[in-house]
Amino acid sequence: MRKKILLAATLCAATFSPIYTVYAAGGTDVVLEVQQNGRTVKGTVVDKAGEPVIGANVIVKGTTNGVITNLDGHFTVVNAKNTLVISFIGYRTQEIAIREQTNIRVILQEDSELLDEVVVVGYGAQKKASLTSAISQVRGEDVFENKGITNPTTALQGEVPGLTVLRGSSRPGSEGASMKIRGDISINGDGNPLVIIDGISGSLDELNAMNPNDIENVSVLKDASAAIYGARSAAGVVLVTTKRGKQGKAQISYSGAVSRTITGIQTPYTNNFEWLDMFFEAQYWDVAADHPEYSDPRQLYQNINWWIFNNNDNGGVAVDGHRPIVYRGSNLFDALRNGDILTVNNGDFLERWDPYHYMEDYLYGQATSQKHAITISGADDKFGYYASFNYSDEQSHLKIAEDGQKKYGGRLNMDYKAYDYLKFEMGMSYEKQDVTTPSTGVGLGWQDQWFWPIYSEDGKILDVFDGRRNPIGQITQGGQNHNDFTTFRGNAKAILDLNKWVKGLQVSANGNYKLARREYQEVKRPISFYDWSGNRVMGTLQAPGSLKEEMKKWENITLGTQVNYENTFAGVHYVSAMLGMTAEQEHYKAVSASRNKGAMYPDSDLSDLEVWTGGDNNGAGGGQSSWGFVSYLGRLNYAYDNKYSIELLGRRDGSSKLSTSQRWKNFYSASGYWRISSENFMKDFTWLSDLKVRYNYGKTGSITGIGDYERFAVIKTGTTYFGKGDATAHPSMWVDGIRSDNRTWETLISHNIGVDIAFLDNRLKGSFDYFSRTNDNMFIGITYPAVLGAGAPNTNSGKLRTKGWELSASWDDQAGDFKYGISASLSDASTKVLRLENNTNIPVAGYNGSKNRLIDRPINSIYVYQTDGLFQTQEEVDAFYEMYYWNADHTGPKADNILPKPDVKGTGRLRPGARRFVDRDGDGAITRYDLYYAGDAAPRLNFGIRAKLAWKGIDFSAFFQGVGKQVLLRTGSVYAPFVVNYVRQNKNYLGKTWAPNNTDAEYPILSRNNGFNQFNYNNVDASLQKSRYIRLKSLVVGYTLPKQWTAKAGINKLRFYFSGDDLWEWTSINDGYDPERGEASNNGFPFSRLLTFGVDVTF
Repeated sequence: MRKKILLAATLCAATFSPIYTVYAAGGTDVVLEVQQNGRTVKGTVVDKAGEPVIGANVIVKGTTNGVITNLDGHFTVVNAKNTLVISFIGYRTQEIAIREQTNIRVILQEDSELLDEVVVVGYGAQKKASLTSAISQVRGEDVFENKGITNPTTALQGEVPGLTVLRGSSRPGSEGASMKIRGDISINGDGNPLVIIDGISGSLDELNAMNPNDIENVSVLKDASAAIYGARSAAGVVLVTTKRGKQGKAQISYSGAVSRTITGIQTPYTNNFEWLDMFFEAQYWDVAADHPEYSDPRQLYQNINWWIFNNNDNGGVAVDGHRPIVYRGSNLFDALRNGDILTVNNGDFLERWDPYHYMEDYLYGQATSQKHAITISGADDKFGYYASFNYSDEQSHLKIAEDGQKKYGGRLNMDYKAYDYLKFEMGMSYEKQDVTTPSTGVGLGWQDQWFWPIYSEDGKILDVFDGRRNPIGQITQGGQNHNDFTTFRGNAKAILDLNKWVKGLQVSANGNYKLARREYQEVKRPISFYDWSGNRVMGTLQAPGSLKEEMKKWENITLGTQVNYENTFAGVHYVSAMLGMTAEQEHYKAVSASRNKGAMYPDSDLSDLEVWTGGDNNGAGGGQSSWGFVSYLGRLNYAYDNKYSIELLGRRDGSSKLSTSQRWKNFYSASGYWRISSENFMKDFTWLSDLKVRYNYGKTGSITGIGDYERFAVIKTGTTYFGKGDATAHPSMWVDGIRSDNRTWETLISHNIGVDIAFLDNRLKGSFDYFSRTNDNMFIGITYPAVLGAGAPNTNSGKLRTKGWELSASWDDQAGDFKYGISASLSDASTKVLRLENNTNIPVAGYNGSKNRLIDRPINSIYVYQTDGLFQTQEEVDAFYEMYYWNADHTGPKADNILPKPDVKGTGRLRPGARRFVDRDGDGAITRYDLYYAGDAAPRLNFGIRAKLAWKGIDFSAFFQGVGKQVLLRTGSVYAPFVVNYVRQNKNYLGKTWAPNNTDAEYPILSRNNGFNQFNYNNVDASLQKSRYIRLKSLVVGYTLPKQWTAKAGINKLRFYFSGDDLWEWTSINDGYDPERGEASNNGFPFSRLLTFGVDVTF
C-alpha cells in the first residue's frame, strides 16, 4: 500500500530533481552510469515503518553524481566515493560515510519542521510552524503558472485570506487593479500595501509588469509584524521573492502558450426595436401627463420631438413648441420595425435601418494572445544561477482596434560561494510593459442607442451629429494612447558567515538600485465622417488634432546592513536576533508637453512633437522631488522546546518629509504563541497533529497624505491690483497656505489573535484569526474661520478602526497513484470612522465615500430613501402631496422638501406609476433626514476555494473566487430607463414597468423626463442590489508525458496543458452587469474569458 501511496511523489521528485542520466537495470534498480572508475554501491531507503521511500535523492557528496530510488526504495550508484547524501521532502537529510560498504540500508527520519514550509518574513525567513504572526504565503507555481493572464496582481485575487484584489476591467494592461489587506487604513490615499520585490520597495505598477513565472513565492504580512517596515507598513506588506538556481545540473526550460480571448458577461441592452418599444411607451405616458385634456394620448403622437430621426428643423405646425413628426405613413412604429424608408421634408434621410442590431456585434469578438518564456538554471557547491527571458502579447476582445499590452523582460539571479564563510547574492532584472489603447470612443460611444448605419453605402464612416454618436469611427480613426512602463532593478548582497568563530552569527550588507520610467503618449486625430452619398462632412470630431507626451522617472537607491544570530541552547532554548540599518533615497522627475495641430488629418503619421511646427495651444510642464529614509531595525525571538515563543521587533524611521521635530518615529510589534499540542497532557490526542494559539500587538505607520516638501512654506508670485477706480497692477508675492510643524505620520495600533490547528498527520489543517486595527491620528481637513486668511493643512485629528476575521482550511491526501487536495479561505473586514472634527455627520443620498464621512459607519456607507410601492391612482398622488408637500398655509413646499412640484400637468410631477416615499422620521415631510443606512459598498465575505487532483501524469486544478456580501447602488447614465435621453436601455425593464394594465409591476411608469426618472430610481431602496457571486477564476488540466518516453529525446519533462480564466460565474445581480464591475453602469466594456493551450518542456 505504501508503494502505491508514494508513487506520485516519485514522479514529482523525478521531475524537479537535478537532471541525471538514469535507466532501469534489470527492471529493478535505478542506476547512474558515470564514465569514470569507482566502486558501485547498492542500497535501500526506507522510512521508520520499514516502507520504501520512492524517489529519494541519493547523491555523492560534492558532486552531481546521483540517482533516485525506485518503487522498492532501491538504488545503485556507480563511482561512489566517501559520502552519500540521501534526501527526500519531509524527511531529515542524512549523510552516510560508505567506507568499505557496498550495500547499505538507510532509514530516513521524518522531520516535522521540514513538513512545514519556510515563509519569507520581513528581513528574513521562518518556518511556518514557528510563526507568531498572521503571515500568509502562496507559491508561484500554484498561483501564477499555467495561466493565460500575465498580471500577478489580478492572479492573486482570492488566493490569500484578508487580501482583497479589485479590478475595474479585464482589458490587458488596463485592469485598474487595486489591493487592500484587511480593509482600509485611512480616508486618505489608495490603501494599497507596500510592495517589496527582492528587498527593493516597489509599487503595484511594478508588480503588474513582472513576469509571473519568475516569482517563487509571495508573502503577505497582515498584522503588526509589518512594523519591521515602519512608516510605510500600515496597509500591510506584500513580499515578492523571485526564483534562484537550485542544486543540480543546468536545466533549460521553455514555457509557451497561446490564448483565445472571448467575451464574457454582456449587459442585456435592447436592440433598436425593443428600444423604440420602450421609447414610444414612455412618450405615450408623457403625452398623457402633459395633455390630460385628451382622451386618447395617441392623438398627440405627432408632437413627439423626432429630432433623433429628422435633420430638418422646418415644416409642419408645432404644437406646444414641439416639432411635428415628418413621417407620412400611418404608423411610425410599424414603419421603423419593418425597416421602411423614413421621408423628411427635404428628402430621404434613413435608407437602411436594422431593428435588431446590437453595437456589440461590431465592437467585440475574439482575440489571440501569446506568451513565451525561457529559463536556464542550476547550481553546484560554488555557483548558482537563474536566468529568464520572457515575451507576451495580450489583446482584449475589442476587435476593431489594437487594445492590449506587450511585455518583455529578462532576469538574472546569481549566487556565488567564494569561501565557506563568504557568499555573494546578486540579481538584476529588466521589465517593459507597453500598453496600447484607442484614445477615444471605448468608454462612452457605446452608450447611445445606435439607430443609424455605421458605414455609408460605399463603406465610409457615416456622420451622425458630427460623429459624436459613432463609436466605430472614434475608435478606429481617433488615435491611440501608448503607455510604456519600464523597470530596471539591480541588487547585490554579501553574506559573511561567522559560524566557525561564533556559532549562528552572520553579517550581511546589501545595495539595491531601481530605475522606473513611464512614458505616455496620447494622440488624438481629427475624425472625418461622410454622408450617405460619400461626401465628406465639414464638421469633424476632435478637430484640431492634438498630441500629449509625458515622461516620469523614479530612481531609488537603498543600502543596508544586517547582523543575524541564531542558536539553540541545551536542545530546547532557541534564540534568534537581528539588527539592521537601511538608508533609502528616491528621486522623482516628470516632464510633459502638448500641442494642437490643425493640419493633422486622419491619414497623417505625425506623432512626434519635434515635427509639429506651426501648432497652437502649446503646453509644457513638469517637476521633480526627492525624499529619503533612514531606518534602524531589530528582531528578537525566543522559543522554548517548540512549545512557547515570543518575538519582539521594532523599527525607528526618520524621514525627510517631516519637520525636524516630528522626523523620527518608533514602530514595534510584540507577538507570541503557545503550542498546546506539545504539552504532556495532550500526548494521548494522537489524532491532533498541531494546536497553536498566537497573539500579536503592535504599532505600524503610514506616510499617506504627506507630500515631499509640505514642511516648507511655498511663496507664490503674481499680480495684485491696488487702489480704487483705476487700480494699478503690481507684482506681488504671498504665502500659499499655512504650514504646520506638528504634522506627523498616521500610526495604527493592531491586535491579532489566531489559532492554528492540524489533524490526522497534518492532512487536515486550519487557521482562524480575529483582528482589530485603529488609526488614532488620521489626517483630516478641518474648517477654520475665514479670518484665518489662508488654507490650513490637514491635521492628525481623525480616528478610524477596522475589525474583521479570517478563516482558512485545507485537506491534502494520497491514495495510491491518486493525490488530491482542497483548500478554502473566507475573510471579512469592516472599517468605521470614529472621529472627524467639525463633521456635521449628516448623510448624503447615495454613496458616502470620499466626499462625506459619517461617524460610526463604514467609510463606504450607502444611504437611500425608503419607498412603499407605486402610486396606483391620481387620488393617491393628490393625498400624498397634501400630506407631505404643502406647508401649513398651503403657500409653498415644506422646508427641505425633495418632492417634485405638484403641477396640474407636466411630465415631471408625481403621477400614477411613480414611487411612494416613506417619511421615516415622522416630521410630515420627505427630506434628506429620511435617508437611512442601507449597507456597506465594500466587498465583504471574500472567499476562495481550490481543488486539485493528480493521477500519474494527469493533473487538474480549479480555483473559485467570490464575494458573499456587498451592497450595490447602480449609478451612471444607463442604469435605469431614460435617466439620460437617447442612451441604451437595459432589457431587464422590458415588460416590468407600471401601466394601467400592469399595476403589479416591479418598476415605475416609463417616461422620457430625466428628472422624473432620476427621482424614481436615484438613491432609493428599490434600486439596491445585494451582490453575491462565485467565479471560476482558473481551471487547469495538464498531462506530463512519462519520462521513459521523453528521455530518449533528451527531454527531462514535457507537459501539455489547457487553462481557462474566468470561465463561469453565478451572481445574484439581476440587471446583467458583471459582478466585479461595481456600481458603475456607464462603462460597457464587457469582461472577458480566456482559453489557453500551453506547453512546458525542460531539458
